[in-house]
Amino acid sequence: MAQLEDEEMKAATSDEEERADGSDGGREAGYGDNNDEDNDTTSSSSSEYDLLSDEEGETEAAIHKLETSLTQNPYNFQEHVEYIQTLRKSGMLEKLRAAREKMSTIFPLSPDMWKEWTSDEARLISSQEDVAAVCQLFERGLQDYLSIPLWIEYLELKLHHDQDIVESNDEGVTKMRGLYEGALASASLHFLEGTKIWASYRQYELNLLNLKQDLPEELRMKHVNCVRSIFRRQLSVPSCDINTTLRDYIDWESKQGIQIGDDSDDLAGLPANVAASYRKAVQMCALREPLEEKISKEKPKDAELLQNFLSYIALEEETGDPARVQVLYERAVVEFPITHDLWLKYTSYLEKCLKGSPIILSVYTRAIRNCPWSQALWSRRMLAMERSNAGETALAEVFEQALHSGFAFSTPEEYLDLFLTRVDGLRRRLPSKQVDKLSYLGSLRETYKQADEFLSTYFPTFVDRSLKLHSYWARLEYSVANDIVAARGVWEYLIKSSGSMLEAWKGYISMEVSLGNLAEARALYRRCYTRKFEGNGSEVLCEAWLQFEREYGSLEDYDYALLKTTPRLAEVRKLQQMQDAKSLASASRESKEVTNKSAKTITTVLGQKRQDPHDIETIKERKPRKKQKVSTANVGKEPIVHIVSADMEEDKTEDAPAAVARNMDIQVKPESEDKHWYSDQCTAFVSRLAPEVNEDDLYNLFSQCKYLREIRLMRDRKTGVSRRFAYVDFDNEEGLSAALKLNEQKLKGSKIKVLRSDPAVSSKKSVSNSKDQIQEVSLPAREEKNDGMRNSGGEIAQKQSSNYGQSQGRGRGRSIAPLVSHRRGGHVQLSGKTTFAVPRSLARPLGFSRRGQTEEVKSDEPKSNEDFRKMLSKG
Repeated sequence: MAQLEDEEMKAATSDEEERADGSDGGREAGYGDNNDEDNDTTSSSSSEYDLLSDEEGETEAAIHKLETSLTQNPYNFQEHVEYIQTLRKSGMLEKLRAAREKMSTIFPLSPDMWKEWTSDEARLISSQEDVAAVCQLFERGLQDYLSIPLWIEYLELKLHHDQDIVESNDEGVTKMRGLYEGALASASLHFLEGTKIWASYRQYELNLLNLKQDLPEELRMKHVNCVRSIFRRQLSVPSCDINTTLRDYIDWESKQGIQIGDDSDDLAGLPANVAASYRKAVQMCALREPLEEKISKEKPKDAELLQNFLSYIALEEETGDPARVQVLYERAVVEFPITHDLWLKYTSYLEKCLKGSPIILSVYTRAIRNCPWSQALWSRRMLAMERSNAGETALAEVFEQALHSGFAFSTPEEYLDLFLTRVDGLRRRLPSKQVDKLSYLGSLRETYKQADEFLSTYFPTFVDRSLKLHSYWARLEYSVANDIVAARGVWEYLIKSSGSMLEAWKGYISMEVSLGNLAEARALYRRCYTRKFEGNGSEVLCEAWLQFEREYGSLEDYDYALLKTTPRLAEVRKLQQMQDAKSLASASRESKEVTNKSAKTITTVLGQKRQDPHDIETIKERKPRKKQKVSTANVGKEPIVHIVSADMEEDKTEDAPAAVARNMDIQVKPESEDKHWYSDQCTAFVSRLAPEVNEDDLYNLFSQCKYLREIRLMRDRKTGVSRRFAYVDFDNEEGLSAALKLNEQKLKGSKIKVLRSDPAVSSKKSVSNSKDQIQEVSLPAREEKNDGMRNSGGEIAQKQSSNYGQSQGRGRGRSIAPLVSHRRGGHVQLSGKTTFAVPRSLARPLGFSRRGQTEEVKSDEPKSNEDFRKMLSKG
């Protein structure tokens, strides 16, 4: 460094002298008397000095900023690189050295950075001590990545600065040949650049041969054979210029008086084994040249390039040459140094093919330096160290480095796996007679405590449901340390910290059962069966207790467990049903709000105009909906049973939690699955049901009919009591016809009425075509009290019924008149001459005109008492 500073000072001095000589020459030439030019020169020098001062100030500010940032975050790779480049440009050599050393302890330096560093230091060599220091830098750089240029510079440094090698004495020759052989082992199989190592080695041997021309013939022939051996070894290695190597070899042999090749065979004169190796290498080159083209340096470093490397590696793995595979992996990690999956593949291959080799540990060390955030690499490195019989101190050191490397793992499971890897290694050492058992047991307990504290501190929400840590800990306490009290202490601690976790209690009980401590296991069941667990944990634990008493307990123990668990199970199931019903009702309300916004509002106010679903304006407002085709795909499948409730005072329905709770085993169709208006095209209306009839009874009755789709029993919204009528939907007419034949069948002591549910298309059409048609009559609740009420037009107010599954988003959307609302218990068929039986409150309004005067009674109007007398008298 001092020499470099002296050179810079000498250069600056010479520049000043040249400038001084130029100014004197100018004066001698007649330019010295021009004061203006002197002033201009002085002004120019001053401006240049100011500019240099400004640049130096900016550089110092940038250096200070980078130093502050790296002090706060020493793991910023890019800022380290920027800091080194800034120091190198400013010439701050001591700071530059310190910056490079600090970065190299945290990150591996790239091959270019190592080449730059070694080149800077090599220019400052002034003694053999400097040579040794620079050689150490080269060796450190060669450990990080495979770099042919760095190898070449290292060999050149040795050739020119190592005293023994420069003198070419026997020790120096042996040392240099050892270096070349190491370089060949590391990089000679590089398809593109490996030839540079071979060429340098040959040139070294040729130089030795030229220097020792005066040697005896026997010693001279040894050097000749050494050069010949290098040529022939290189000819067996596939490389990009293998043909050039053959020509060079032929030319060299011709100088030695040996003719190789003739018109018929280029390899004539070569030993058979050498010729065969060369032909095989040529074939390998032809196979690898297309793959080499795909991974050339000009290619962008993207996923495609990585895949090309992996394809190339797969080809080399098929050949079964681990050395070639290793070199290709080394080339890949140079391009993708922070791709941890690539390092995992690399180390896995080495462990499979080079078991016990020290190369594996060195590769793991490099992999962790490149990807310190990969927990898998840390754990596998610890396992590799254990396989190589590494000491406990070294293993503990690597474990602590993994925990505090400065790069956090992404999940708590990764930290847990790292702790377990450490515990595994300690446990495997316990049976050995060469270790102190008490010491290792103490290390085991400390590791377990450290794991628990670490996870609870940094990941407070993490729950180890698999109990990998605590069950392992407890098992070692009673199986290795023979301390059942300590094992129970582990479980008690876990229960105290996470008592609502079912797995903890089950693991604790399982340990006691496995050890034959049935009384302790029974005591644990009695402690925890009343606890509140997540999900259905209480039910699972109660059933586990019963099963335990079946297998191990007496009759009294089983009776006691049954006595305790039966009310607890009932309570838990009841709470679960209530929660399910509440959730279902809440979902129904939300769906109903959405449905009310999207569907056409049905008018129920007296005298308000009804909307015909077939009206043009209504069709415009509604979104088009696909027609549902009648299909026989549901034949044999379980029909959908809806639980529908109705309000006695309002014309709207909603799911009843009480009905849900009483009929939990009935399949309830979620509202989100059925958000349409029932058209009742193939629907049977079933009335006169006994109060105790439920959905199961209806299903048992109508299941004999084919194509059954859905059963909707109407219930009161508040009480959940049956309204004693229901709708039964079918897929087609065949199923409906079979259902109509069940009319007047007895169901739980009551004859039921089964009619076709036939919605009319409009009120006017229903009124004009009232003869011989099925009608549904509906009046508001207040009209039942005052059958004389009329609207302003003198007509009976007609109310459009709404679907009583509306709370589940299934409004029926009828626009028929007159109607009997479902909530009225109706669906009375009025057709033809049979209308005399209709109640007066429903029939009388049909006979009133707009002015309240009675019109002529039609033939199908209800009969008076006088009419009955006349009919009887005629009879």
